[in-house]
Amino acid sequence: MYIADMHCDSIMKVWLARREGRNVSLRDSSNAPAAGPDGLQVDLMKMKAGGYLAQNFALYVDLQIEDGTSPWTQFTEMAEIFHEEMAANADVVRQARTCEEILANRDAGLLSAVMTVEEGGVLEGDLNRLDRLYEEGVRMMTLTWNYENELGSPNEVPDGVDEDYRRFFRFAPRTDNGLKQTGFEAVERMQELGIVVDVSHLSDAGFYDVAKAVKGPFVASHSNARAISGCHRNMTDDMIRTVGEHGGVIGLNFCPEFLEEGPSEAECRSTIDGLVQHARHIMNAGGREVLGIGTDFDGMGDCPLEIGDASQMPALIDGFQRQGFTESEIEDICWRNALRVYKEVWK
Repeated sequence: MYIADMHCDSIMKVWLARREGRNVSLRDSSNAPAAGPDGLQVDLMKMKAGGYLAQNFALYVDLQIEDGTSPWTQFTEMAEIFHEEMAANADVVRQARTCEEILANRDAGLLSAVMTVEEGGVLEGDLNRLDRLYEEGVRMMTLTWNYENELGSPNEVPDGVDEDYRRFFRFAPRTDNGLKQTGFEAVERMQELGIVVDVSHLSDAGFYDVAKAVKGPFVASHSNARAISGCHRNMTDDMIRTVGEHGGVIGLNFCPEFLEEGPSEAECRSTIDGLVQHARHIMNAGGREVLGIGTDFDGMGDCPLEIGDASQMPALIDGFQRQGFTESEIEDICWRNALRVYKEVWK
């Protein structure tokens, strides 16, 4: 059984550490304190232990970074680290730009690393940068993170969440903040190039704009079911069906508040049973081919997780088996659905 994880933020953590003078390696972070800033939930040794086939490494760009580093500079610095890590660990991992390369790496006994971008604001409105992203090997991009950018808007958490956390799960989505004209043009160019459109973080209105604009598959790389947890980052049943109708995939997110509605953020839990519950709901709503894995490892802060890092992914497979998922369904969820999308979209 393989794992193809559509989203983690591990390169960002390596980049942040190196900017502060700490030489963190993607190969093995086991010597770093588990609760410290340099302990990675996804490194190459953990991936091998967890039975990974491929990992999408998101280069997360912070539009409000405190030191004012431009979005493009953030991307280029993280891309340099990504390529350095690929070269330094060529005995273990290789960058994949096509689905065929993922399978060839597997046959050669190597892990695959896919470069993605989280935050369409990296373009700063310049669509020519999409070609440059593609040349670097970027094969998936979220249109927004949690800030409005030149392409569109995210789903916004309502005011007053800190005073009454229940409102976090009961927001009323806006209907007037879909894709901007540049966003539609970016989606069109991404389809031409072969970059998967990722709607995680995007507003509900933007989601439906994408559904109208994209001819084939698109993904929500790290989102769960809003019917179970009303988190603004989760998908409604209609959204799940829509992704499925396009042949796309939703990546199961391990973040606690995406899984459970707790009375406070600290009291939300990430459990195997919760992951399996969301998995079953998503499959019931959108079909067995709509579900994948999108852990969000290294991107959710310091929170308790029953599956705490990439090495522990076999526990999720055990959880699926205990709840009666067939081996074929588990294979689809863990890697085959994601690779089907890659094969169709990547060029």
